[in-house]
Amino acid sequence: MLLAALCDVMLTGELTLVPRPVFDALLGVWLLFLLHAYLAARRRSELLDRQAVQLKAVAERLEASLAAAAAANAQLNQSEARYKGLVDAQGDAILRRTADSRLSYGNDAFFKMFGLHPKAAIGRPFAPDPHPDSRAPLFGSFAGLENGRTRVGYDQQVRTAYGWRWLAWEDFAVRDGMGRLVEVQSVGRDITERKALEEALTEARDRAEAGSRAKSGFLATMSHEIRTPMNGVLGMARLLLETDLKAEQRGYVEAIAQSGEALLALIGDILDFSKIESGMMSFDEDEVELRPLIERVIELQAPRAHAKDIEIVAIAAPDVPHTVRTDSVRLTQVLNNLVGNAVKFTEKGGVRIDVEMVEGRDRHFLRFEVRDTGVGVPAAKRGEIFHEFVQADSSHARKFGGTGLGLAISKRLVEGMGGEIGIEPAMGSGSIFWFTLPAIVVEAAAPLPDVRPLAGLRFAIVTRNALLREGLTAQLRAAGAQIAAFSDDGEDEDTINYVLVDAGTGAFPDPRIKPDPDIVSFVLLAPAARGKLDELIAAGFAGHLVKPIRQKALIARFPTGLDVEQPASVPEPKTLPSFSPRRGFKVLLAEDNPVNALLTRELLRRRGHKVREVTTGEAAVVALREEAFDLVLTDIHMPGMDGIEATRAIRADELALGRARTPIIALTADALETGKWACKDAGMDGFLTKPVDPALLDQMFESFFPAGADSAAA
Repeated sequence: MLLAALCDVMLTGELTLVPRPVFDALLGVWLLFLLHAYLAARRRSELLDRQAVQLKAVAERLEASLAAAAAANAQLNQSEARYKGLVDAQGDAILRRTADSRLSYGNDAFFKMFGLHPKAAIGRPFAPDPHPDSRAPLFGSFAGLENGRTRVGYDQQVRTAYGWRWLAWEDFAVRDGMGRLVEVQSVGRDITERKALEEALTEARDRAEAGSRAKSGFLATMSHEIRTPMNGVLGMARLLLETDLKAEQRGYVEAIAQSGEALLALIGDILDFSKIESGMMSFDEDEVELRPLIERVIELQAPRAHAKDIEIVAIAAPDVPHTVRTDSVRLTQVLNNLVGNAVKFTEKGGVRIDVEMVEGRDRHFLRFEVRDTGVGVPAAKRGEIFHEFVQADSSHARKFGGTGLGLAISKRLVEGMGGEIGIEPAMGSGSIFWFTLPAIVVEAAAPLPDVRPLAGLRFAIVTRNALLREGLTAQLRAAGAQIAAFSDDGEDEDTINYVLVDAGTGAFPDPRIKPDPDIVSFVLLAPAARGKLDELIAAGFAGHLVKPIRQKALIARFPTGLDVEQPASVPEPKTLPSFSPRRGFKVLLAEDNPVNALLTRELLRRRGHKVREVTTGEAAVVALREEAFDLVLTDIHMPGMDGIEATRAIRADELALGRARTPIIALTADALETGKWACKDAGMDGFLTKPVDPALLDQMFESFFPAGADSAAA
């Protein structure tokens, strides 16, 4: 009704049904209603405007996201296409198999290699046919991938569309989130050409090794075959020199012996160089007593030095170890080469060996110096003196012969043992050849109080050779002695305990040398002058020392604890006993060469030994079963059972029968060292190179049968 009244008022302007106050109130309500409706409409409009803006922003972001997704999808498609192109263009066959070996993927190279169509092959089991002779793991066995391994590689020869080819397979495990094996990806690379090259290299290596073995056998055979007649020549010459000969005959025989020794040394150099060039040179480690080794070298070279009227000495520093670990054979060979070379090029003065410890960057080294007073090496030649076939004087008119291999061999040997070698000019004249070796110490030098047994003694040295004086002075001072000099007024003579007088290097001592009647005097003799010893003792000398003089011999010759205030009360020093082999030992000689058998038999018989000869290894074994012997000398190379096999049989008999061990010494003309260790492994006790050196034979008897020992086989 109210709405009707309001309508009438609006239409007619008259209020017919409602009073005026009521109408005004109704009108106000109506106006408020209209205002509220307007405001609500406006709020809805603003809300719609905000929503429109938000929808526009969302639309813009969605549009940007769609654009980015489209770009990423395009890039992904491009990358996938590129990856697929790379994989398909690979020469390697790439495939994937499920856990039941069904093919789930393969690249173009794979399908082409095995002649398969993708639609027909995918989803079917796949395994290539292996070559009947192939020993590689079967393809498809997963090769332990199911046990947790992630990658496995192996080579396999398989049948392909191109025939039998070698493939290097590499399998990768594909696992799910639980670590279960779901697929295996395999990559196969064709390595047929590489395999062919490897087979060719293997064949070439086998041929080279066969050639090396043939060369080794040739060297060993030639060494034995060449040295055997040379041994006969040298041995017979030595036997002749021990007989009564006219002076002219002795000269001829000495010339034969010298020529034979030179030829034998030449053969040894050539064989050593051949071994080095063929890669057959091997190095061993022994426990070596340094001082005795050096003394043996100078004793070996002393006859040549004394024949030239020069001296040879060796000096080892106090801190040099007593025993080191190195290759004793090669060290001796290098020293012999350098010392022999020094002796050859020295006409006056002498040769001196010095050994000392030096400190390297990370370890200690032994430094050996061989110093001579010879002609020296020109500066222009020092850079190439260690090359093969190079000599300081290579002209046709050169004074000194030789092959020029000794120094080259020494360089190879030193470097093979981990050292260095070089040359320096000596002060005044001559040369210094030096080399270093790693100092692997087994037993250090003795403490200072233990190496001064001559403390309190004063010695005077009378010699015209400065090098000999230097060597004796160093040896005496190392033993704690003092060196005195004769003064013009003789005042120092009361404080001198011993005088060492050099008689020279020849076979005939200087007749002018006389001992001092007031001082105990010893004469220094070359080995060749021993025949004059009785005359020298009769002249007043208390004793003698044979040059080159060993440190131990020098110390043992003089008493200790001397009261220096009473030199006259010094007891007369006793001479060192020289070794004289015991007579009556029974020796079994196994030698098939009649000349070598004759030489060795005569050397033994002249020393009073009883000799039984056999010519085969079997005969040596039988002889030892029949009777006892004190010593066995056996050749290595004999027909049938050789010396090494015979030694094994003899040692087996000793164990089985409970016999005492008989010393067995190998005799060989083989210049190679390969047989030395085989002899030791077989149970031999020593090694003598033919022709047998009488001095070495005596030393061998001395080591097995000390003075006072009796024959066990009597």
